[in-house]
Amino acid sequence: MSVRWFRSPAGWCVAGALLAACALPAGAQTKPIPELDVEYVIANPRPRVAEIGYKEPEIFDPFTDKLYQSGYRYGGPPVAIPQEAKYLSAIGRVRMMKRILACADAWYYPFSHTAPKAEPPGIDIEILSRIAQRNGWEFSIMWANTGVYRGGVNLAFRQTINRGFCDVFLGLVITGDDDHMVKNEMAFTTPYLGVGFVLVHQGKVPKARSLAELKGKGFKIGVPAYTPMQDNAEALGIPVVTYFQNNRVIDGLLRKEVDAIMVWGPSIPVANRDKNVELAMSIGFRPEPGQRFNGAWAVKAKETEFKKLLDDAFTEMLANGEMREIVEKYGVPFFPPFPEGR
Repeated sequence: MSVRWFRSPAGWCVAGALLAACALPAGAQTKPIPELDVEYVIANPRPRVAEIGYKEPEIFDPFTDKLYQSGYRYGGPPVAIPQEAKYLSAIGRVRMMKRILACADAWYYPFSHTAPKAEPPGIDIEILSRIAQRNGWEFSIMWANTGVYRGGVNLAFRQTINRGFCDVFLGLVITGDDDHMVKNEMAFTTPYLGVGFVLVHQGKVPKARSLAELKGKGFKIGVPAYTPMQDNAEALGIPVVTYFQNNRVIDGLLRKEVDAIMVWGPSIPVANRDKNVELAMSIGFRPEPGQRFNGAWAVKAKETEFKKLLDDAFTEMLANGEMREIVEKYGVPFFPPFPEGR
């Protein structure tokens, strides 16, 4: 076994794979080493200047966390559906329990994420919370995984809402190719948000409301490979650099490989949080048809009364500006639902 000597306040020490011992000089007396309090200088999102004393919020993986496996659910205490409520309609169960049971993706920041003691909790969670408060109810979340490599939305439906664990599934996008909705007898709520691919730059590019405004200006644009954004830019004769995944497109902008980028709007706050930057959509930009979609939730198709309650809440929150306030709080470009995406 190899050993290594090093000097410590206590004297000379020898360290090996299985031991660490210190040889004190003759007559030397040891003094207790004071134990220092840990001070965190990170944040989530990270501050522009380190803040002494900040403590990172609790975050857990719901599929391995012991609290979750024992019944803990974010949004309230462990929920057991009473026997007499199991076969009620969704609206009947909600009114009886005075609690909305929802399912959401556990890794879908900024819409939902598993940080039970962190604020803010996510766009969809805040919307759900306000709908519950309006009616004097509480809410609970059953975490799911809609990742493609975990079976996607179809499998998530089968593992959660199809088994009666929740009455509404949050954070979906109406794409027009939503076979999973028919297979699982689900229906979208009315849309509550428009989302799409938007233009982002770091000052060199002038404000642009559309990609066409950059035609012939000599700017190089970063886009996700094999997407309508690439086709659109090339059709306009704009030089493009392609990347796989929004995250890599954003890295290309930060490395100054391109002058501007076209990325999925909700990816902007993710980059700002993870890369400690301050990116934003070009002011006044509006995604074009084919590059924009609507966000919605989903309920069982038969639950028409519960769907109407959610639809009415969305309509009211869009009209009074509450929806915009929540969305922009997270740094996501806000667009009212697009008419062709309904």
